[in-house]
Amino acid sequence: DGAIFPENSQYYIAIGAAIHSVNNQKHKYDDIIKRLTDAANAKTIIETLPPLFKDEAEYEDFKNIHNVTDVEKADISAYCGDAYLGIDAGSTTTKMVLITSDCKILYSFYTLNAGEPVPIVLDQLKKIYELCADRIKIKGSTVTGYGEDLIKNAFNIDSGLVETMAHFIAAKKFNPEVDFIIDIGGQDIKCFKIKNNAIDSIVLNEACSSGCGSFIETFARALGYDMVRFTALALKSAHPVNLGSRCTVFMNSSVKQAQKDGASIEDISAGLAISVIKNALYKVIRARNADEIGNHIVVQGGTFLNDAILRSFEIETGKSVTRPSIAGLMGAYGCAVASMQLKKDKSDILTLEQLNHFVHTSKAATCSGCTNKCKLTINTFENNRKFISGNRCERALGSDAKNKNIPNIYEFKLNYLTSLKSENGKLGKIGIPFGLNMFENLPFYHTFLTSLGFEVVLSDVSTRELYQTGQHTIPSDTVCYPAKLMHGHIENLLSKGADTIFYPCMPYNFDEKKGDNHYNCPVVAYYPELLECNMEVLGGITYLNPYLAIYDRRVFEEKIYESLSKLYNITKKEIKKATQAAYDAYYEYKKVILEYGQKSMKYAQENNLDIIVLAGRPYHIDPEINHGIDRLITSLNLAVLSEDSISTYAEKQPCTVVNQWTYHARLYAAARYIKDKDNMNLIQLVSFGCGLDAVTTDEVREILEKEGKIYTQIKIDEINNLGAARIRIRSLIAAIDQARNGGFKNG
Repeated sequence: DGAIFPENSQYYIAIGAAIHSVNNQKHKYDDIIKRLTDAANAKTIIETLPPLFKDEAEYEDFKNIHNVTDVEKADISAYCGDAYLGIDAGSTTTKMVLITSDCKILYSFYTLNAGEPVPIVLDQLKKIYELCADRIKIKGSTVTGYGEDLIKNAFNIDSGLVETMAHFIAAKKFNPEVDFIIDIGGQDIKCFKIKNNAIDSIVLNEACSSGCGSFIETFARALGYDMVRFTALALKSAHPVNLGSRCTVFMNSSVKQAQKDGASIEDISAGLAISVIKNALYKVIRARNADEIGNHIVVQGGTFLNDAILRSFEIETGKSVTRPSIAGLMGAYGCAVASMQLKKDKSDILTLEQLNHFVHTSKAATCSGCTNKCKLTINTFENNRKFISGNRCERALGSDAKNKNIPNIYEFKLNYLTSLKSENGKLGKIGIPFGLNMFENLPFYHTFLTSLGFEVVLSDVSTRELYQTGQHTIPSDTVCYPAKLMHGHIENLLSKGADTIFYPCMPYNFDEKKGDNHYNCPVVAYYPELLECNMEVLGGITYLNPYLAIYDRRVFEEKIYESLSKLYNITKKEIKKATQAAYDAYYEYKKVILEYGQKSMKYAQENNLDIIVLAGRPYHIDPEINHGIDRLITSLNLAVLSEDSISTYAEKQPCTVVNQWTYHARLYAAARYIKDKDNMNLIQLVSFGCGLDAVTTDEVREILEKEGKIYTQIKIDEINNLGAARIRIRSLIAAIDQARNGGFKNG
């Protein structure tokens, strides 16, 4: 009730400045205009770059070169014969292409979809049918993009194709010798290298859309321009501002500073175009020099229709590239070409009559099949056809049984750890938070404390709700999600009545002889200290966080006795006995993991299955952390192993980085082990906020790519949208299949 919404509030800063100037020195209007004109023409102190084009003639030459990469078109009103349909249902746009049997475009369509692709595709299909009449027969249809599954099920499209393959197929039509493809879309960047006519490596941007089309569009709107006019201004820039390649937040600050320093809109627009390319090359692709990229480059995506972006790419790389005239339609065009390879006599796509009776409704629901509690969208079509999305496994579809026998070590480990039992103990209850290193050390500490006479209370398996109970005590949002969850685990233990919590600091891990040392990362090692300093509730209970050295039995016994004997009547003999039991339990757990790995590899060999080594940290088996990626992989008929189930089989070898962390050493060893295994590939899970993984990712990539393996990375945090993860996994599968089948057959 006390809020005031004054008129013209958007002008209040200017009004305030005018009021403030009432008593200032008076100036003639002509003087003010002159000062503004002089300021616009003044030399700036900001760092600038050479112009994109030195003169109009150079720009004309540029346009003439890139206007030749056109695709032939055919008149749909006159054509008679077979046709093939491709649909790209992207996150922000919907594209459709209809081609002839010799790949000429009969019809194309491109529009923003406002998050509602179904009605757009419905209208366009009706229009296509009307244009085709009885003269044209659609023999095949394929869809790609974020909305692939929805559109495929809604309109009975013949096949779905992962985006990377769709773009590769399209690129081959424009340059049969293509060896590098870069696609910059509205929200994502896709780059892949081609070797021996097949995809050799794939790189996609992470969650941040900095450097994508929406990045420039956001700045254009903020400066009061539409996208077309804003990007056209870049071509006229005489002194592009050097804005670097930072993220949107920092870039916004750089743009404001450039404006203060007198940079023109033209110079800012050109600077942003250059920054997009630098971001793609040095932050996404992480190229060290232009030779790493390739010599036959095809650029795609609507962003590359911007001449300033394309010119920036050529200047930065020093290479001439192919930009198809349909750069924004390449996904749909690739799908149309792929439809020809289906070899169908007639497409199963809904007929015009069926489209006229098409119905689509959707509702939200929560799956209760497992602890993931997936947020589902239930789509219902005419005749009660249904399509459920949002699920991370097959349980929501009632078809989980088919994947039941596919090995999944993530599920196996979690079941093993949560099945550990503890009886009523003479020393009372003691709580252990089920997170971070406890996903590996739990058998050790659970057995140790139980043997001493404690009843061990374990916090519940992580959930979003558990995280939120401790969220208010997290001191920094930059720490990784697994660490943030520990606050919730402490709260969970307290809610269970635990008045003693055991969570030791562990600077060192077990020495597995795979690295030059055996440190735990600083977060794993010292997070118990941070919890004590930031959670006041721990002051009201007994909180035990001694520094322990489980790699050295004698030192461990000394330190744990020193800690526990102050509070409990425990003898050194009891400590010694419990320690023996703890080591036995830990090594038994490690033995079971290795046995599971061996059985899984044998099962995969006998059943012709591929194996994905989902490599990360022990705590990545937490369903709240991995968001069900393991089940997503098994739903694609792939077995799942972890790095520690195979790392022991690889010999220790020198690394190009300091190899001093136990968890990291396993990653490197696992990568080396699978390098010559045809049915094994590695996907690295990386938690946002993990600084050390800036090192591991490059090293693992180098090990794999040196041996011709494709490196795939999936970053995970609090957000549980697996759209990008699905694209990465399917891209890897498609690339593997393609390589085995001798590369792409140009249709």
